[in-house]
Amino acid sequence: MKNILFTIIFIVTCTTVNAQGKYEAGMGKAFSLWSENKPTEAIAMFERIAQVEKENWLPAYYAANVLITQSFGVEDKSIRNEMLEKAKAHVATAHKISPANSEIHTLEGFLYTSYVAMDPMIYAMQYNGKISDLHAKAIELDPNNPRAHANSIEYEMGAARFFNQDLTPFCKRLEETLVMFDNQKSDIKFAPSYGKERVESVIENCGKGE
Repeated sequence: MKNILFTIIFIVTCTTVNAQGKYEAGMGKAFSLWSENKPTEAIAMFERIAQVEKENWLPAYYAANVLITQSFGVEDKSIRNEMLEKAKAHVATAHKISPANSEIHTLEGFLYTSYVAMDPMIYAMQYNGKISDLHAKAIELDPNNPRAHANSIEYEMGAARFFNQDLTPFCKRLEETLVMFDNQKSDIKFAPSYGKERVESVIENCGKGE
């Protein structure tokens, strides 16, 4: 009986370790593809992982993240809309898995920011309130999330820039988020930790058209 029990435990442990190994290898590959400027391949990899990791919000989160990030460089509105609709579906999946998640709310705010950036005349009035609410909820869920604060401030900066307002107060607020970036910690493998370089760049170029 003891031998049978030991065998079962051994098989379960090996299966779990093997699954974790495949997950980590797959995620690592997806990030490598993204860093190599192969977003389409990276998205496909994250999507494949998400199909297997049905209780893990990170693959869907990153699939959406790549789509949203890439959308800012797409001028064709029909293509950009397709990208954002696809990202929206991944965000919805991530929300279902992890409903009260600051990172997902922050990313959703970033998604709708791409709509506004694409066509402010059409989408600003439609999504301004939604974006503000998403950022506020993200900060409420995790007051120490630097991406939640930085994205919120940058969105406010966009409106201030549109009305030719002084950006200095916003840049000072962004400087306060740098400590949050330095102090962020997570026990979750592949948890979001990016954003500091972007904030530093915005601060460096404050008042120079950034």
